[in-house]
Amino acid sequence: MHSLLFVSKLPFQDPVVIITIVLLILLVIPLILNKVKIPGIVGLILSGVLIGPHGLNLIAYEGSMELLGTIGLMYIMFLVGLELDVHSFAKSKKQSIWFGVLTFVIPLAIGFGVSRYFLGYNLVSSWLVAAMLSTHTLVSYPIISRFGIKRRSIVSIAISGTIITDTAVLIMLTAITAVAKGEMSLVFWLKYALHITLYLIFILAIFPRVSRWFFSNLSSQPMAQFTFALTMVFLAGLMAELSGFEPIIGAFLAGIMLSRQIPSASALMNRIEFVGNSLFIPFFLISVGMLINVGVIFKGWNIIGLSVVLTVIALASKWFAAFIVQKAFLLPESHRKLLFGLSCSRAAATLAVALIGYELGILGDVLLNATVMLILTTSLVSGFITQSAAQAIAVNAKDQFQTTDKHERILVPIANPSTVEILIEFARYLKTHTEQEPLFALAVAKSEQEIANVNKVLQKAVDISHAFDCKVEPVTRVDYDVAAGIVRACKELSISDLVMGWNGRFSPKQWVFGSILEHILLEVKQPVHVVALKHPLNTFNKLNVVVPPLAELEIGFGHILKTIKNLANQTSAKVTFTIPKSSNDTFIEALKQNRFKIPYSIAELNSWDEFFSKHNTYEEDTFYVLISARVNSISFSSNLQHTPKLVSKHLKYNSFAIAYPEQERTIAIDTGTWLSSNVNNSFVESDFNKIMGNIKN
Repeated sequence: MHSLLFVSKLPFQDPVVIITIVLLILLVIPLILNKVKIPGIVGLILSGVLIGPHGLNLIAYEGSMELLGTIGLMYIMFLVGLELDVHSFAKSKKQSIWFGVLTFVIPLAIGFGVSRYFLGYNLVSSWLVAAMLSTHTLVSYPIISRFGIKRRSIVSIAISGTIITDTAVLIMLTAITAVAKGEMSLVFWLKYALHITLYLIFILAIFPRVSRWFFSNLSSQPMAQFTFALTMVFLAGLMAELSGFEPIIGAFLAGIMLSRQIPSASALMNRIEFVGNSLFIPFFLISVGMLINVGVIFKGWNIIGLSVVLTVIALASKWFAAFIVQKAFLLPESHRKLLFGLSCSRAAATLAVALIGYELGILGDVLLNATVMLILTTSLVSGFITQSAAQAIAVNAKDQFQTTDKHERILVPIANPSTVEILIEFARYLKTHTEQEPLFALAVAKSEQEIANVNKVLQKAVDISHAFDCKVEPVTRVDYDVAAGIVRACKELSISDLVMGWNGRFSPKQWVFGSILEHILLEVKQPVHVVALKHPLNTFNKLNVVVPPLAELEIGFGHILKTIKNLANQTSAKVTFTIPKSSNDTFIEALKQNRFKIPYSIAELNSWDEFFSKHNTYEEDTFYVLISARVNSISFSSNLQHTPKLVSKHLKYNSFAIAYPEQERTIAIDTGTWLSSNVNNSFVESDFNKIMGNIKN
C-alpha cells in the first residue's frame, strides 16, 4: 500500500524515487541528444524545466535539488580554479583584464541606459538591472572539459573575465543593498574592507600552508585527500560568504590555491573530475532548469516584451565585449565565439541578484519573470555557441599537434615495488597534455622462472595507472643483464624518454648509480631521467633547474626544456634556472629559440660546484632538476665528475631528478675514466657548428 501512496503525491518526497528519476535523466538524455548533435547541457537544463515545479512537478526544487545544485555550482567554480593554467594566464593577463572589464562595463552601461531611459525605472532599479545583466555563470564550462581545451589561454581569458565581472557585480550589489536599507556609511565600507582583507589573508597565507602539510603527510591516503579537498572548498565558500563574497568566489580561489597540490595529471584530479562531471555538475544543470517557469510567457505581452529586451541586451553586450577583445588582440574567430559562448549564459548569480531586488522591493513581478526567461534563453544559446567554438578550437589544436615532434613513448624500468607509484607519477607528469601514447612499464627477468614475479610488479603499475587515468602498457624482457634488457626494449619500442629510479646512496664501488646506468648511457641516445622523490610532486611550489656550462648547445636541450615545461604546467611551480654567469646570453637565446614561454627567473653561479657550496640548506618545497652530460658530449667537463657524490651528500633529504639530454649518436662512456677526471673535454668542430645551426634554426 505504501508503494502506491508515495507515487500518487507530487512532487515526490521519497529520496529513492528522486534519485532514480535524476539518474535516468543523466543516463538517457545525453545519449539521445548526442545523436541529434545537441549539447548535453541543453538537454539537462530542459529536463530540469520538465520535471521541476513549473513543469510536471515531479521533484521540488527546495530541499535536495537545491542542495545538490549549490554543490554543483561550487564544484564547477572549484574545477575552474584547479584547471586554470597559471602560465597561460600570465601570458594573457592583459587580454584577461580587458575582457573582464569590457564584459562588465558594456552590459552595465547598456543595461542602465535602457532601464533608465527606455523602460523608465528609477535610479536604484536601473543600476540593479544593469548589474544583473553584467554577471554571468559558466554554465557551459563542462563542454570545455569534454573537448580537452580547458588549459588553453583563451579559456583562461574567459575565466578571468568571469571572476572580474562577478566580483564587480558583488560589490555593486552590496552598495545597492546598503542604499536600499539606508546603511550606506563610511563605517559600513571600513567593515566590509576589513572582512575582505581578513579573508584574503586566510586564503593566500594560511590555506596553502595547511594544504601542503596535509598532502605531504597523507600522500598514501587517497580517500582522505579527496575529502580534504572538498572540505577546503566549502570552508573557503563559507568564509567568503561570511566576508561578504559569494561562496562561488571562495570555491574558485580554493581551486587556484589547491592547483599546486592537485595537478591535472594526478590521481586525485582524476577522481575530482570524475565525481564532478558524473554527478554534481549535471545536478546543477538540472537545478537551473527547475528554476525556469516557461508559463510566464503566457502571462502577458509585457513579460514577453521585457524578456526579449533583456535577452537582446544580455547577448549583444557580451558579444560586443568578445568582439572588441578579438579584434584588439588579433584572435581567431573561434576564440571570439568561445568568449561569447562562455560569458553569455546567466543562471544562479543572475537569479540571486533579481531575487534580492525583489525582496527589497526594488524589482517587481514582471521583471522577475522576465529574468527567468532570460536565464533559459541565454543558457541554451551558450550551450550551442560554446560547443561549436570548442570543437573548432580542439580540431585546430589537434592539427597543430600532429605536425610537431615525434610521439612521446616513455619507458619506466621497474624493479622495486615500492617505487612503482613514484616513477609512474613522474613519467605521467613528463607527458604533454595532448599526448595519447601509453607509458611503458618494463620489468627485466633474469630467467624464465622469474617472469611470474616480475609480472606481479608490472600488474601493480597497471593498477596504479587507473588512478592516474593514463594507460600503462606492461613490457617484459628476459635477459641476464638487466641493463641490456632495458637497452633492447628502448630500441624495439622506439622509446623517446627513459625514466629510472635512484637508490639514494653514493657508492664509489658501484660508481654512484651502479653499472646499469653507465651501460644505458653508453648504448641509449634518448634522454634519461634518474629520479629520487622524497615527497609527492604535487607538494612542490618551485622548480629549480641547475644547468652546467654549454648545456644549451646540446642537441637534446630543446627536449629537456619540453619536459621542464610539462613539469611546470602540471605542478604550477615557479621555474628558476640556475646557470653559470658565462652562459647567460647564450642560455637566454636558447630559451627564445626553443620558444620557452613559461615565466621563469634566473639565478647565476660562478661555477657548477658553487651550487652545492653556496647552498647549505635546500628548500623542501623545491624540486631540483640537475642537467648532466654524457662523457665527450659538448657540455661535459671534469667539473661534473663530482656531481653524483655532491647530489648524494647535499640532496639526500630532497627530491630531484638528474637529466641526461638526448644525443644525436651514441657516445662512448667510461665511468671509471669519468670519475678519475681523465677525460678530454673536446668535440669535433663540425659537430659544434651543426649544433649551433640547430639552435639558430
